[in-house]
Amino acid sequence: MSRQVPRLLRGYSLDPGFSTRLDTVAVNEVVYRIRWEDPAPGPIGDYFEVIDFDPASNCFYDPVDLNSVEVMKQNGLSPSEGNPKFHQQFVYTIAMQTLGHFEASLGRKVLWSSNVPPPQAKAKKTRDLTPEEAAKKLEEEVDREYVDKLRIYPHAFREPNAFYVPEKKAVLFGYFEAAERVQGENVPGGVIFTCLSPDIIAHEVTHAILDSIHPRFLENTNPDVAAFHEAFADIVALLQRFTNTQLIEHQIAKTRGDLGQFSFLGELATQFGNALEFSRGALRGAIGKYDEKKKKWVKYTPDPQLYQTVHEPHSRGGILVATIFDAFLRLYNNNTQDLMRIASNGTGILQPGAIHPDLVKRLAESACNIAEHLLHICIRALDYCPPTDINFGDFLRALITADIDSSPADKSGYRIALIEAFRSWGIFPDRVNTLSIEGLQWAKPDEFLPLEKDILNETTRFLRENIRPIVELSMREGNNRREIYKAFKQIQRKFHGFVFDQREEHADEKSWQGFLRKLGLTDEPVRFTYDPGEGEKPIEINEDTPLLEIHKIRPVYRVGREGNLLEQVIVTLSQTIRIKKGPLKDVRYRGGCSLILNMAKKDPVEYIIYKSITSPARFQYQVDYQTGKNPGFVALSDSMYEEECGFDNISFAHLHFHNII
Repeated sequence: MSRQVPRLLRGYSLDPGFSTRLDTVAVNEVVYRIRWEDPAPGPIGDYFEVIDFDPASNCFYDPVDLNSVEVMKQNGLSPSEGNPKFHQQFVYTIAMQTLGHFEASLGRKVLWSSNVPPPQAKAKKTRDLTPEEAAKKLEEEVDREYVDKLRIYPHAFREPNAFYVPEKKAVLFGYFEAAERVQGENVPGGVIFTCLSPDIIAHEVTHAILDSIHPRFLENTNPDVAAFHEAFADIVALLQRFTNTQLIEHQIAKTRGDLGQFSFLGELATQFGNALEFSRGALRGAIGKYDEKKKKWVKYTPDPQLYQTVHEPHSRGGILVATIFDAFLRLYNNNTQDLMRIASNGTGILQPGAIHPDLVKRLAESACNIAEHLLHICIRALDYCPPTDINFGDFLRALITADIDSSPADKSGYRIALIEAFRSWGIFPDRVNTLSIEGLQWAKPDEFLPLEKDILNETTRFLRENIRPIVELSMREGNNRREIYKAFKQIQRKFHGFVFDQREEHADEKSWQGFLRKLGLTDEPVRFTYDPGEGEKPIEINEDTPLLEIHKIRPVYRVGREGNLLEQVIVTLSQTIRIKKGPLKDVRYRGGCSLILNMAKKDPVEYIIYKSITSPARFQYQVDYQTGKNPGFVALSDSMYEEECGFDNISFAHLHFHNII
């Protein structure tokens, strides 16, 4: 069957509890349209493998067969809290929906994060191999590293938690008994399944996809890193909800078109939050929250001080979520004010009572379009982020730059709305003089000296000549992701050799070091001083030349909001130093860049987005943060589920559990 034909599967639009409320029962059970594939029972498809083993009960549940006649003829199993086969169907459905948004936005197929980190530079060794030995070595590396499917466990444990496990390339969902004193639709002591919340499923799958794009974002190097992972996963889950037109129309009718009022659209995992011991309504909100003192729901008011004072990852991430939804509301109100004037005879103030169904449809259409565009802007911005040490200011610059490339005119004002929202919440990028579109766009690489420019030209020429096989593979239909991964490995190996040649050719020239510095890299030993604080002796950092890692090479084909085609290649390079002795022994510090090439231009280098490996100020801040000298440090690697993380790596099991209790 053609991949253009969607598979239809039934599920919940919110949470199971909304199916037992008269006002939401009609919109809570919907039919999802996802990409067609022919999964084996499980379901086990091209990207996901649902394994329904329940350790607490010591049993495997029979897998659902989505291709069986009884399932296909009714567009999937009916939503059911008590049927494990429906649970399997639903996690697969939302996972596929989330994946579809990412691939449509990124313009390429998603490859899961590798089983092991990419190899360090070994150009000399690989050159000594015969072609047959090199081919065998490559095949062995692909067999060892390539991850074909993300594993999903709907009933992994009996606890109020769900999380992505990077080491296992798996998403685990828990289930638990609701507290005896609960609010909402839950039965006291009833069983709550996290795998039945579309918000939680989308959130956890987003963690996995973000890890596949930026593995270094798992490293807890500043207060924004863990917060960004949580915020981005919430943003995807919440904006994805706006693709359900029926639900949007229902909520717009209920709020009379004012999405700044309380509605379920901005509430995340309502049933889950209501079931906890200290019931508090939805797990998190994007537009507002229930105020315990005032005993009512209160809309968020932008507070520029929060970003300076709030450091717990979920709360800090909530600032970014609120910022994105602030931009959404600005766009919605601006783009629908003409409809409101027409409906109110020019006053802009609607008459009391229900609004006309035709107005509801028009407002819902506008809200859905804005949310989908904003979702794609956020996802595309990932390619415009530095490969390590992300912060919210970097993300704002990435949002603006990515949108300029995909939609130069921006007639609907998305970039202005984002700038206004970030400014009102007090989020400002470093080293930016003005919050203008031009000031926030990443700078074009126009500061290269002539000899440095020659090296850059040679580099882009090499990539032009060698990227074509990957481009052709990426444009083929079908599941050829292993072939694409193998092609990436081949070009990474060639690029290592090319860089080694360039280093040898320009070894005695300052141009080589100047070229590397503009990429945030170095070809010299790293030397600077770390000041541990008052009363302590400064520490001299004197480490060997860090090895260069060709981290990612990805071709991109995207169509912007204005219909323009963007053909790019994204290259990420990084270096690492690990202190070998002294008080800072085993501290790991990285630098690197995202190199964005526009293959349709004569001078293809569009942006070089970097974090310098030689920056003593950034090293000082990172170590101060990780040792608790700066506010905001949270020990995120103390896992309760025996995951093997470095001391500065994020453990989602601990992070999520820490927030829930």
